[in-house]
Formats: sequence, structure tokens, C-alpha cells
Amino acid sequence: MINDTLLNFENEVNESLKSFFDSKKLPLYDMMSYHFGLHEQNSVTKKRTYAQILKSFCYSVELKNEAILPAALTLEMINAFLEIHDDIESGNPKNGTNDAVWWVWGPAQAINAGDAMHSLARVILLDLTSNNFSNQVTTECVAWLDFACLKSLEGRFSDLEMQEGLSSSIDEYMSMSKDKSGSIIGLSLAMGACLSELNSKEQQNLFEAGQSLGIAMNIQSDINQLWSEDETQPIDFLNKKKLFPVLAAIEKGEPKQKRLLGEVYFKRVLEKDDLETVRTIISDLGTKEESENLVKDLEKDAYNKIQKSTGSESLNNFLQGFLK
Repeated sequence: MINDTLLNFENEVNESLKSFFDSKKLPLYDMMSYHFGLHEQNSVTKKRTYAQILKSFCYSVELKNEAILPAALTLEMINAFLEIHDDIESGNPKNGTNDAVWWVWGPAQAINAGDAMHSLARVILLDLTSNNFSNQVTTECVAWLDFACLKSLEGRFSDLEMQEGLSSSIDEYMSMSKDKSGSIIGLSLAMGACLSELNSKEQQNLFEAGQSLGIAMNIQSDINQLWSEDETQPIDFLNKKKLFPVLAAIEKGEPKQKRLLGEVYFKRVLEKDDLETVRTIISDLGTKEESENLVKDLEKDAYNKIQKSTGSESLNNFLQGFLK
């Protein structure tokens, strides 16, 4: 039942996006449509992750007002805004299986497209008042949108600082990934709480649960990168990002191991052979297993908060499968 509901809603989101972009003449909107995978028949249309989290939340708490499309479109617009800027920042020519917007149109126009997504997110969200949601509910959703977006950008700032700095700590990593990776998950849950008229304390609890899931996803992504067999996968490592198992190894390692890790990260350009050196040190110290256990602890804490705030086991079941 929930799977059919989510599939229908995802189709509704895609149709609404396509209809909106098709109504615009300025090529700026063609760039946005391209990023969403709506530009041509053989393009890969991405999963609308955050729209589906919102829909699953509202479904699980049996929200009577089903006119949540503006909020869902807002979440996808904000995610697209962040994705476009992330691609420029990392120099990644691909977004998923498609060429990145900046790779096709150049960084300057890609920035325009990303910033326009941000503006559209706020404009679209105000349509909630036309869908029988109160001014108070709409205002709360806008406040959460601005707060979460700011936290996400703060996390990206910290991520760059850590990448360029000589040393970073696990605490800094946790704070960074909580904001960068967790804020939009948290926003999806908090916005669902707003639409369901849960109180401000429950909204905050759900936002924090989303942030915990973001940290867990970030650490798991780092683990996957370091041990992936796909040669194109470890782009963050090659960009000298301090992946979590590496930071854990630096804090736990003996002087010789720390020196070896330092020699890798002080190199001007990292190579694939450096990855094997780092893997060996991490394996010797056991920080891969410790990282995996931390992921489980973070997820358990998040799902406990969600269960307590919503009383819905079905929402947790959905998130556990969906976010994997």
C-alpha cells in the first residue's frame, strides 16, 4: 500500500516539475529541468528521496490534508540547489549517470541555476496557504526551510575547512556531517511534523533525528568509498577529504601509523596506490569496524526519536529500507 502511494506521489512530483519547467521560456529553466533528469526521453530521472520521506511521514501519521505537493517540491528544489553547488565544489563532471550542470553549461551558469532553485523553493512553499494549510503552519515550514538550508551550508563550509586544514578531529567531522548531510533529512521530517501540527518540541526532535541519520549516512558513504572496487568511486579520498575511518585511525594510531597517514595527505596529488596504504593502516587499527558500529548506534538513536515522536513503526521501517 505505502509503496504504491509513494510511487504515485513521485510521479505527481515529476509531472509537476516538468509542467512548471515546460511553462518557462528562459533557458535557465532548461538547465534546472536537465538536472532533475526531465530534459529528454533517455535521461535517468532521479529518485525524489526527500519528497518521499515527507510523503511517508504524512502517510504514517494519517495526515488528513493530502495537499502537501508544494512542500515536497520545495524539498526537491533545495536538494537540487545543494547538489549543483556540490558538483561545482568537488569538480565532479557527473551527477549520477548524467553530466553535471556545470560540466554542460559552465560553473557560472550552474551557480545561477542552483541559486534559482533556492529562490523557487521558498516561492513554491508559500503555496501551502492555497492548499488549506494555515498561515502559522506555512510560516513554520518556511522557518525550518531557512534554518536547515543555513545549517547545510555551514556544514559545507566546515567540510572545505577540514579538507584544506592540516588536522581535523572526529568531533569536527560529526558536527560537519550533522549539518551538511543531516539537515535536509531533518528538514523533511520537521516539515512533516509541521504539516501534521506536531508541537515545536517534536519538530526539533525529528530534525535532530534526521541529522543523526545524516551522520550515519556520511560515515557509511566514507566506508563504502574506501573499500569500493569501483575505480571511479573514491573521488572524495583523492580530493584529500578526511574520511571518517581515516580520522579515527589518526586519533587511535601509534606515531608511526600517524606519520604514514600524514605522508599520504601531505602529498600534492593523491594516487590510487595511496588508497591501499590507508586501507592497510585502518584495517590494522580496526577503525573500519568501529566506524560500522557507530553507524548502527546513530541509526538506533534516530529511529528511537522518530518512534517516540510519531508513534509510527511503519515510518521507521520505510526509512530503514529507503535510506540504505
